[in-house]
Amino acid sequence: MTGKDSNPLVFSLGFDVHYPGQLNSRFRPEMAKGKRNLRDIYFNPDIKEGLGQAIDRSYRPATEILLDLLDEGFKCAFCISGVVLEHLEEWYPDMLELLSRAATHENAEVLAQTYYHSVAGMFTDTQEFVDELLMHRDLMNEQFAAAPTTFVHTDYPITPATAEALIESGIQAAIIEGAATERDPNHTYTCHGLPVLVTHCDLADDIAVRFPQREWDRWPLMADRYAEWISASPGECVTLFLDYRIFGDIFGQETGILEFLRALPSALADAGVEVVHPSDAARIPPHDDIGETAEQVSPDSPQSSQRTILQNTAIEALEAAGDLVRDRDIWRRLLDTEHIRRMAMRPAACGRPLHIAIHQETYDYFTSFMRILSHLEERSASSARSQRSTLSLRCVPPGYAFSFSSCDRPAGYAAHSLQELADMLEFAPDDIVCYHVERGDFYRWISEVIGDAKLAKDIQGIEDRTRLRLTVQERIDTLWKRLR
Repeated sequence: MTGKDSNPLVFSLGFDVHYPGQLNSRFRPEMAKGKRNLRDIYFNPDIKEGLGQAIDRSYRPATEILLDLLDEGFKCAFCISGVVLEHLEEWYPDMLELLSRAATHENAEVLAQTYYHSVAGMFTDTQEFVDELLMHRDLMNEQFAAAPTTFVHTDYPITPATAEALIESGIQAAIIEGAATERDPNHTYTCHGLPVLVTHCDLADDIAVRFPQREWDRWPLMADRYAEWISASPGECVTLFLDYRIFGDIFGQETGILEFLRALPSALADAGVEVVHPSDAARIPPHDDIGETAEQVSPDSPQSSQRTILQNTAIEALEAAGDLVRDRDIWRRLLDTEHIRRMAMRPAACGRPLHIAIHQETYDYFTSFMRILSHLEERSASSARSQRSTLSLRCVPPGYAFSFSSCDRPAGYAAHSLQELADMLEFAPDDIVCYHVERGDFYRWISEVIGDAKLAKDIQGIEDRTRLRLTVQERIDTLWKRLR
């Protein structure tokens, strides 16, 4: 509880304005024959219609409400992806104008993020992360005359490398997801010198997940009760970052979600809660330095270092593809965090819509994703310095992956590229490796699927797992040198 002798608690609220990209699940390589514009083939052609519905249900009414609240002195923040701004400018300029009025309001703050709402912060190399951060900052300056200093970092854990990259790029604070640290979300922290706010997942999910659930023992949630919960929170601050579509699109207007939004500022004022911008909350003296613990997240979260095998495969394949593909824009659209979330069985909510994943749907989405990424790499081979190297290094869709198994059952993991094969050879049990060596499975897969006759010949007859792995890795390194 907030005591009489403690500093008054402050509250900051940010909105994630992004319309996630969706893949064309019906894509097959033969559909691309003779086509030059692959973007329209790879991605769901109904995105314009879907965004239009989100605007009518959510973006427009929520923005109109917030404009009134901002005029009355309420403070909030907007984090607007470069991708959604592109779509609004092309298809819905009237909505862009309305959103611009809110983002440029004197009581609003514009937050920084990656241009493509991407998973680039999960990569080993931070260059793409920095490039997209600077792209987004340039767009915010061009569109809103804003220079964001607070970065929303909720889709992956903050690391020493990303913290350093943010500081070097002029970022003065970051908002990270509450699931990305075991620390109390009601305090400010630092991470390698960067001030950090932690979102309050429980309070966020009261709105983003539980609000319309009639079986919830706190239903219906009214703004005054919610403001009391915030006021009673211990610590110095409460930070929320919510998906904008929650207000009218994910939860229809019949649930009362827009009325809740309209009533919240006055309820907070009545409860004695001061509302500030995230950048102001980040100036509160830090409680502690989260350091490496910022990377300790739930195993079920796409932010976790313990992500699912499907998620790890997709992220590693994406990073490798960055040096293989010709069309950077399409590759970057495949970095959208939504693609990785849809590969999780129990994705974390924390201010985002919670979808119940079915195993088959998760696997089907992963299959579509890898099929598209593999095709994009193959199409890029013809213009590469070494076409053969590109084809050998590409990923393959699940139907062509090397599935590890023993004589009686599947091992439960598969290699979708030479690099993933080399990595798995490091931890696969000896009996499984021996089983495949004796059958000549590695030779056939490398020869027939990957199409690298030299490597297939080089590994033929190798029985020692360490030597086998080193031979594959040396070939990978040689292929990359030819491309660079």
